[in-house]
Amino acid sequence: MLRSKQGLAIIAALSFACGDDDAGESGTSSASASGLTTQGSSGSSGSTMESASGSTSDLEPGTTSDDDTTGSSSGSSGSTGPGDSTSSTTDDGSSGSSTGEEEKAHPLWVSPNLWYSTENRLNYIEIDPADGSVVQIVTSTITTEMIDGQTGITMLESGALLLSRESAGATEIYYVEDPPTVASEIEVEVLGTVPDSLRIEALYTDCEGLVYLMDTGTDVVDTDGNRLIRFTEDYLAGDLSYEVITDLSVDTAPDIDDLGPGLDEDNELTDGQGFAIDSGTVYDFDYTTGTGTSLGTAGTYGVHVLGGPLFDDGQPRLYIFDVTAQLFEADPATLALSDVLVTGPKSTGSTAAGLSGITGPLTECVTTLPPPG
Repeated sequence: MLRSKQGLAIIAALSFACGDDDAGESGTSSASASGLTTQGSSGSSGSTMESASGSTSDLEPGTTSDDDTTGSSSGSSGSTGPGDSTSSTTDDGSSGSSTGEEEKAHPLWVSPNLWYSTENRLNYIEIDPADGSVVQIVTSTITTEMIDGQTGITMLESGALLLSRESAGATEIYYVEDPPTVASEIEVEVLGTVPDSLRIEALYTDCEGLVYLMDTGTDVVDTDGNRLIRFTEDYLAGDLSYEVITDLSVDTAPDIDDLGPGLDEDNELTDGQGFAIDSGTVYDFDYTTGTGTSLGTAGTYGVHVLGGPLFDDGQPRLYIFDVTAQLFEADPATLALSDVLVTGPKSTGSTAAGLSGITGPLTECVTTLPPPG
């Protein structure tokens, strides 16, 4: 089970078109935030800002630095799939497993943070629990060869990350056991290729920790063949077998780019009804029926909600990510965007800088999705 929350909310949505035509660099809003610390191997020159350690980097507020830095991080191993025992997290950050033992929750699971990945980069965005602003963006370099395409990404309760990268005819799944929060060179584990030559555009984790994939069907521009599928076996051991949960070929979103939880009338997290984003259009989407309502336009490809328990004021926050790697906070009701909170590294190739979903921790909720068959 996932960590407990009261008055929680998680949402996901991000906009603009995906697939081969998604490499454009158009975006939303412009003003950037100040006072950010940036680590990584790519960025631009500008004003000097001081990091938490007292070191400085030359960059424009809200952008990233190109200076190479190294570091290390620690973390716990991830769950191994649907067959694992579940655990629930208490307000003090500890979790009780099915064996009755109490274990400490991973720091990334109990603090506000976001992640995305493009090209050979993994980007960590630290969020301030006081007000939801961005503290810093940290860019690590992935040394493992990966498909250079659209990234789906989701966080597991262990603090680990699952990534998907798709191209015509193949999607690979990758595992990052200990995501670095300081700039590093890292290897990712290649778990394998999704069977049946599926093209996967988004990953999603439900309230029970089960992992879902958005199968984009015959192409990346319409609903033909679209399905919501779910891993059924030990995916961390490389068994990427799946079952079909929902036929999305008649859904109201042409081709979903990112999936996220939703909020009910009490601002509690829901996983069967969530926020989905397709090329900048955000939907209130029912994952069990494949139908939804358009809420408006914001961002491009990424959306995630960080729950209220992660913040000092107990209020959840919705974040939207666009094709130029700009991050915004959005009003959950109106989708009105804040100024740019941070801008990630520029692309070094043909892939758009923001051709990725976004993810972060998921607070506790009760699933309404079908149980494993």
